[in-house]
Formats: sequence, structure tokens, C-alpha cells
Amino acid sequence: MRSWKRFVRLAACAAAWASAPDTFGQSDPLPPPSFNGLPTPAAVETPPALRLATPAPADGGLVPLASSTSPYPLPALPAPTVSNGGSSTGSVAVIPVTGQPSLSVKQILPESIGPGQAVPAEISVTNTGGKIAENVVLLGWWTDGYDLGETSVVSYTMNGKRAWGLGAIAAGETRSLKVKLVSGSNARPTEFRSGFDATFSSSSSDTRSVKVLKAELGLHIAAPDTALLGQPITVTVKIKNPGSGVVGKITVQALLPDSLKHPKAQNLTTDVAALAGGASESMPLELTANLVGESMGKIRVEAEGCEAVEQEFRVNVIEAKLAVTLSGPKAIYQNWPATFEAVIENQGAYPVKGASLEVKLPTGLTDLRASDKPGHNAGRNLIVWTLDTLQPGEKKTVIWFGFAKQAEDLFSAGTLSVGGAPVRRAEWTTKNLGTEAK
Repeated sequence: MRSWKRFVRLAACAAAWASAPDTFGQSDPLPPPSFNGLPTPAAVETPPALRLATPAPADGGLVPLASSTSPYPLPALPAPTVSNGGSSTGSVAVIPVTGQPSLSVKQILPESIGPGQAVPAEISVTNTGGKIAENVVLLGWWTDGYDLGETSVVSYTMNGKRAWGLGAIAAGETRSLKVKLVSGSNARPTEFRSGFDATFSSSSSDTRSVKVLKAELGLHIAAPDTALLGQPITVTVKIKNPGSGVVGKITVQALLPDSLKHPKAQNLTTDVAALAGGASESMPLELTANLVGESMGKIRVEAEGCEAVEQEFRVNVIEAKLAVTLSGPKAIYQNWPATFEAVIENQGAYPVKGASLEVKLPTGLTDLRASDKPGHNAGRNLIVWTLDTLQPGEKKTVIWFGFAKQAEDLFSAGTLSVGGAPVRRAEWTTKNLGTEAK
């Protein structure tokens, strides 16, 4: 009996449930979820058991979950960017990040340059970012003493620097320009440096250096402190390049006083070939001292790209203290042999070089003989000795011999010269006694 009553109650509840209205939503099935939009909250009534403690906003938007509503916090997500795209309903899309412009600057320079040479440079600016770079400006600076000579892009001055407007550079694009930087007359750097900065929203710079080879001129003069009047002297001019670069065509000018005579001219100019770094070149100047007193000369050396150098030299010219005497028989008979001699003495404190003795022979002296191998000028009836260096206090004796064939007295004259300039003279006369009596 009880089982039957329980069955009847369950059947009544089932009938009542089937005839009751749907409290979870409309009787029609829910539409499938839309990927083009979200159903408004008013279209679906949230069952009481699923309602949140936070009320829905009045404008129908979504309510974010408070962190206290869940024991499992959700990771933060980036806010989506909403693009209407001309549709009133709108859509939600995440726009991917494409990157920002990024500029890279690179220079191409020579490894080294010579003195006074221009520096050619090629500068390239590359946009290595993912977006176009607008209004790109390149700023340049370089070592003092150099100026902008040539440029493939028009430049202007900006913040005290040279600037080039390169306009817009697309992603992956490269813009290049060429410049030539020339040195001024006073530029003497040991290293050339240049830098270029490209600016946009970000900047990139490249700084490099070029070694400037240094070329210099050096001058050293070697001259004797003292020279004897009439003597030849040698002044040695040594040109040096103590730098590291090559010195080009070199011009040497010698300004000589009248007291130091050169066989060509008193104002000499000559050219010397290029000198490598550390090299030198020597030039001898052969001069003759022909005036007593202090003599001063000047040497000047010039080369392109180098500062000219000049140096003075002084030589004290003194008179040689030489003496010469002639001697022979006081008297002889005609046709007799006669022997003569000359004595040359250096009475000074300095050695004497380039001395010579010239003897005018008597008329009628035949069958001539002489010591020390003199030169003989028969047309002028002369014999000439060229003497070795006479040291201070040294004496030199020369002898000649002949027969007196004529009846006149035998007159001899000797002239002592230094460097071709006469300095002393001596005479001797031998009386001719005529024919010997038998």
C-alpha cells in the first residue's frame, strides 16, 4: 500500500514539473555563440544560483572578476585594441607589434693619409628597424683644421655642426653620401678623427680615426769654424725627414756671402727627390774663402705640406801665415851648371791645404831638372809645384837645376799661392860672369 502511494506522488510531481514555465531562459533553444559579437546581458537572464555578487553595469558591459572572487588569480592580459573598421557592431582584434625605426651609421675611411691630403669619406645610414624613419638628419664633426670640401648631398649648419637632411628612410633601406674633408694650411694633426650621428626618434653614431702620417723637415749644416784665406772649404748640408710620412719635392736654397765663393753663383737653388720617413740626404757645397774676416751663409729648405726650415753657418776666414824663400849661386860663368832651391814654411797655427809654388825660370836656363815632379810650362818658362798639406811649423824644400847658356844674369821669381790666390812672393838673382877665362 505504501509503495503504491509513493508511486502516485512521484507521478504527480513529474506532471507538475512538465507543465511549469522554464525559469532558466526562453523556451526556444539558445543561439550558438557568435564570433562577430557577444550577446547582450539583457538577452540572457542569469540564473539566481549563478549570479555574481557584483551587479552588472548599466551600459551592458562585461564586469571583470575581482581578485577576491577566485582563489586562483588569472594572469594579466594585454588590453585588446578595438577597431571599428566602419562597422557599427565593431570587433575586437589584437594588432601585432611591428617594431620601431632604428638607425645604424657606418663610415668608410682610408687607412692613412699623407701630409696636406684630403680625407675622402663615405657615410651610410641604414634603417634596421621595422618602421619607416621620418625626417632623418645626419650630423658630422671632425678634427680641427679640416673643412668640408665636397659633398654629394647639400649640407647646412645645425647646432654648430654640419648637417645633412636625408628625409624618410624606409625599413631596411640605406642612404649614403660622400664627402671630402680638406686640411687647412695650419693643420698639423697626428691623427684625423671624424664622427657622424644620425637622429630620429632614436640615434646611432659611428666614430672612427684615420692615422695622419707626419712629414717634417730637418736641417743640419756642418761647416769649419776657421778657414784660411784662399783655401777651399766644404760646407755639408744634411736634409732630414724625422717624421713618418713621405716629404715630396724638396727645394734647397743657399745664400752665400761674397767672402765664400762658389764657382757657379752666390745664390744657389737645387731640388732634392722625395724623402721617406726617417730618411736623409746630404749635399756638399765646395766654397773658397777669399776675404779675411767672419763670413755668414744661410741655407733654407722648403717642401709642400711642411714648415720651411732655415739655418745659418759662420766661418772665420784668416790669412795663412806662409813664408817662401829662393836661393842659388851668387855668380856663375856662362855655360856652367846652377842649382836653385825654394823653401816654403807654414808659420801659422793652422794646417794649410791647396798651396802651390810657381817659379819663373831665368832666360837661357837649359837642360832643366827638378825635384818633386813639378809641372812645366815651356811656353811661359814656368815650373809649378802643387804642395801637400803643410802642417803648422812645417817646411818644404824643392830644387831645380840647369845650365846657364846665355850671358845675362839669371833672375828667378817664386809666387806662393793658396787656393789659387797669391799670398807670398820671393826673388833671386845669380850674376852671370860671362865666358870663363882660360
